Amino acid sequence: MTPQQKESFDEFIRNLAKAASASTLYGRQHRMTVSRASESLVFLNDSLKEDSTATVMHLGNDLFINGLPMDKGPHPDRLMRAMKDYGMDHITISRGATYDDIELLIRIVAHQVERDLKPTPHLRFGKVSVDMPRQAESEAQTISSFSAIPHQYLNQLDTVFSVHDRHEPLDVSSMLSLVAGFVTSFRKEANPLLALVPVREMDEYSFTHSLNVCILTLAQGMSLGFEGQLLHDLGIAALLHDVGKQFVPEEILNKPGKLQEDEWESMRQHAIRGTEYLLNNPGIPRLAILCAFEHHMKYDMTGYPKVPKGWQTNLCSQITMISDIFDALRTKRVYRNALDFDEVAGKMLWMAGTDLNPTLTLNFLRILRKLEEF
Repeated sequence: MTPQQKESFDEFIRNLAKAASASTLYGRQHRMTVSRASESLVFLNDSLKEDSTATVMHLGNDLFINGLPMDKGPHPDRLMRAMKDYGMDHITISRGATYDDIELLIRIVAHQVERDLKPTPHLRFGKVSVDMPRQAESEAQTISSFSAIPHQYLNQLDTVFSVHDRHEPLDVSSMLSLVAGFVTSFRKEANPLLALVPVREMDEYSFTHSLNVCILTLAQGMSLGFEGQLLHDLGIAALLHDVGKQFVPEEILNKPGKLQEDEWESMRQHAIRGTEYLLNNPGIPRLAILCAFEHHMKYDMTGYPKVPKGWQTNLCSQITMISDIFDALRTKRVYRNALDFDEVAGKMLWMAGTDLNPTLTLNFLRILRKLEEF
C-alpha cells in the first residue's frame, strides 16, 4: 500500500467513524450519516485502485492495514474497539465494495448490528486462530511431511539459490507455484509445520533455511487471517528474504569464529544487496523487496540497514524476522550446536520487545505450542 493509498484509507476510516456517530445521534437515513458514508466509500475505492483487497487487523493495541501500522487516533481506535467487542481480529474488504457494505461497517462501529455477522461478497470477518482453514478440493499434493514435498517444488527452490549468473532473472512463476502449493496443502493439514526440514546440520543451509522460514511465515500469516494475494506475497517474501547472501563470500558465511568489523560490514550488506537484486527482477512482489531490506531491522530499530528517524517496519518484515530467528537458532552452525524448542522459546521471549515484536512473538510461540511437536 502506497503512502497515497494509506492516506485515502485513513480518510475512509475517519469518515466511517463520523458516519457511525451521526447514525447514533440522528439515524441511518439522516443526511449527515449518508454524506459521511458516501465520502467513506469514495476514499475506500480510491485506496483500492492498485490493491484488490485491504485487510484491517489489530494486534494488541495497534491497528494494521495490509501489514502497515495505522496512525493512532480516535477514529481508528473506535474501529478497533468495535472489532474487539464483536470478537473480530481482522476485516478484509475487497475492491468493488458498495454503499450497503459501508452501511454494515457503520453499524458495526456504532454497535447497531447483531453479533452473528455474515460475510458479504466484499466483506469478510475473521478471528485469529491457529487452526488452518480447510479447502475441500485442490489439485495440489498434500504435504504431510518434509519427505512428501513434491520434488519439483524442491528443484524450483534449489534453482533460486543455485543461480551462478546473478544477472539471470528469477523465475517468479516457479516461486509462485511453490508458495501456492504450500498454501493449498497447509489448508488440508492439521499440522503444516510437519513440512519443516528436520533439525539439521549446516549442509545446504541457505536452501533449507529459506524453505523453513517460508513455511513458518505462512503459518503465522494464516493464523493472523492473511489470505489471497497478500498471503502469497508474504510467502514469496519469506522465501527470498536472504537472497542477498549469495553476494557474501562463503568464507564469511561459514566462518567458525567471531567476524571482524569489515567482515560484519560485508554480512550486513546482504540486506541491501538482496534488495537491489530483487529490484532488478521484474514481477517480484513489492512486499518481497521490502522484506529483504527490513528483515534485520529490530523492533526497537537498532538493527540494520540504518534508516531515517521515524521509519516503521512492515508487519510482514517483523513476521519474517521471527521465523528467521527461530529457524536459525534451531539449526547447528559452525560456532554452536542447535538449540531445542524450550531454549529457542526462552531466547525469543527474552528478545521480545527489543529485537522482536512482542505480540507477534507470543502469537508465534502459541502456534508452535498448540500444534504437535515436530
